[in-house]
Amino acid sequence: MIQFVTSALRDIKTVGSVVPSSPALSRALAAGVTAARGPVRVLEVGPGTGPVTRELLKRIGPDDVLDIVELNDDFVRHMEEQVLAPWRAAHPGRRVVLHHAAVQDADLRPGSYDFVVSGLPFNNFDSALVESILRSYIDLLKPGGELSYFGYVGAKVVKGAIGGNAGRANIGRIRAIEDGLFAAHAGTRTIVLPNIPPAEVRRLRKR
Repeated sequence: MIQFVTSALRDIKTVGSVVPSSPALSRALAAGVTAARGPVRVLEVGPGTGPVTRELLKRIGPDDVLDIVELNDDFVRHMEEQVLAPWRAAHPGRRVVLHHAAVQDADLRPGSYDFVVSGLPFNNFDSALVESILRSYIDLLKPGGELSYFGYVGAKVVKGAIGGNAGRANIGRIRAIEDGLFAAHAGTRTIVLPNIPPAEVRRLRKR
């Protein structure tokens, strides 16, 4: 928790919160992998200190692959030392790779993933970057693959209210991008109340 808060306060624009995802939100984001029948390839983007990663590690089998992409230096170090090193010691031979990069720059194969799970704070980004990242996610998925990501309930309203004309316009464009992909890829929504703040998990099934 201290590691997360320190990094969040230093770089709130890319971290997006000063509290890590709750167990309920982590389970909701990872839920699709629970129902999977392996072998599967899973990509997690923006794991932070790893609450969702820990849920994914519980769900992957010996023939599955988990790629993790994280840009923040502190989080990469924490993930390697505190999350992945102990897990690898207990599960030798499993294929889990941590990429220290932005998702657009990571060495990932398009059309190869059954699941993409994202923890990135899209409402903090410029709309053009949001569109680029979301379309990268869709490109990385296999046909029928699932993308899950979240936003905080009411965040768009708050950011639109305090962001001035430029902020409101950016939030409006992000909403339009998300809604377009939501309609195009069989989207569903789930509200997760046990989180600070409450969150909405969106799932898209690639058509």
